[in-house]
Amino acid sequence: RNDRQACTESVSIQCERGRGPETPVERLRSRARGADPGEERDERRGSCRVRGAPGAGFARPGRRLAASGHRALNGADRTRRDQTQPASGPPAALVLLTAAAAAAVSQAFGRFTFSLLYTEVRDDLALSNSRAGSLGSANLAAYLAGTLAVSLLVGRAGLSRTTRIGLVGVTAGLLLLAWVPTLAAVVAGLVFTGFFAAGVWVTVPGIAAAQVGPERRGTAIGLVGAGIGLGIVIASLLDTVVPEGQWRWVYRVEAGLAVAITVGGLRWFRDRGAHRHGQRGLAALRMVPGWGPLLGSYGLYGLGMSLMVTFLVAVLEEDANYSARAASLAFSCFGVGTIAGGPLFGPLADRIGRARAMVGAYAIMASTALVIASGLRPWATIAAFLFGTAFTGIPTTVAARMSDAMAAEDFGAAYGVATLAFGAGLMIGPQLGGFLGDATGSFRSAFWLAAAVAVAAGVLAAQPPPPPQPGR
Repeated sequence: RNDRQACTESVSIQCERGRGPETPVERLRSRARGADPGEERDERRGSCRVRGAPGAGFARPGRRLAASGHRALNGADRTRRDQTQPASGPPAALVLLTAAAAAAVSQAFGRFTFSLLYTEVRDDLALSNSRAGSLGSANLAAYLAGTLAVSLLVGRAGLSRTTRIGLVGVTAGLLLLAWVPTLAAVVAGLVFTGFFAAGVWVTVPGIAAAQVGPERRGTAIGLVGAGIGLGIVIASLLDTVVPEGQWRWVYRVEAGLAVAITVGGLRWFRDRGAHRHGQRGLAALRMVPGWGPLLGSYGLYGLGMSLMVTFLVAVLEEDANYSARAASLAFSCFGVGTIAGGPLFGPLADRIGRARAMVGAYAIMASTALVIASGLRPWATIAAFLFGTAFTGIPTTVAARMSDAMAAEDFGAAYGVATLAFGAGLMIGPQLGGFLGDATGSFRSAFWLAAAVAVAAGVLAAQPPPPPQPGR
């Protein structure tokens, strides 16, 4: 019965196209041409022979393509298509802007603001430099702990849910810093902002990359990096406007902005379709071709960047005889450069490739370290701006390269491991730079070391990925 139905359908299709069943002569010609025994394409009529059932003849091309396309589209392909094609939900532009604002909340407000307010917090709470410094160390340690937690849990929780939790936690920490006038509240607030900032920054590049196609992921992630730079500028302006000793008002304004951005994130950060559990930790990072050199270069970037950012003002004031105002201007130019870095290097990475863009950013970092150390005017100030572009450009290209190799569910875990390597360099840099300053009597040696580290990182970033293994 099945054979008769297949034969009837085949003959009816042939009659619709004005062609009879395949003759023995045509069958011999097809075999002589080496046609596929399962199916062969009739180039003259744009149809397809389908064998395998008695009496089978010509099937409509749409039917064959639909069936074969359905078989070829496996689960991973469906996941990638869900990530890159528009789905029902908020517009991609709105999600991208919210992701950039969330990055500002997590990094600029949650982590970098304390560095600007360090002396005022120290004096207001009557702390020694050692105890005040331990507050910053607690924030960084909490950030690294949060990064480890995200790398292990984001594959199960999902990018959007992890980001929403992170935004709520950072906002809670900012509210503690703004309104509870005790040392315990300051410690708790800095731990909250550090720990939950990881839940935002490790995930929002993946959310941004999922809003666009593969050819524009660098641009999307660059926009997120610009959010950090804009947040740093906002924090600097607040520190300038707010009267001396009223540091809590800086956090109050930032907390108000964070509440509004968190509301937007809770509404617009949503996973598309059914959530698939991703890889955990290092297993996710290993999906990236050439992950070893990439991880090493990112760790070296953390070391060199921390040396330059920590001692930028000190090297200009103490070694180049800059006034406090001139050194602050150079640091402000660095902040403006951080806004431009993501939008500059993101599209550049889309156009010339991730590796070339990373090497270019490391070259800028190495050369600007030498120029800043020289203290030449006005070149040192210009170099501070250019270093700011590399400051956000390098993480942008690293995140874009990772997003090319994996699904969104795996990105958070992979980027979390890379951020751990970056954080290790971040912890070593200030202590090493202080040691070099004491040993040599100058902070120029810290910048010379930063230049050498940037060159080494560029060499690692330029390493070509290994060829794919057969069968993969």
